[in-house]
Amino acid sequence: MEQAKVYFSDLRAPIGTNLLKKLEKLIRTAGIDGIDMEKKLVAIKIHFGEPGNLSFLRPNYAKVVAYVVKSMGG
Repeated sequence: MEQAKVYFSDLRAPIGTNLLKKLEKLIRTAGIDGIDMEKKLVAIKIHFGEPGNLSFLRPNYAKVVAYVVKSMGG
């Protein structure tokens, strides 16, 4: 069985960049551009967490993923 590739990006963002740009670069490096989404309905599965939970997906990160998918025709 082939081992899965794991991509990592730390939370530090040098001057002139930000975490949202790093997220976009990460998902493109992981190969999202190789997926054919042209004129297809694309579902993005996300979980925003529960009230009081500190571990959750911030909506602006989901927005970046949706933007990339939409820019690819999905």
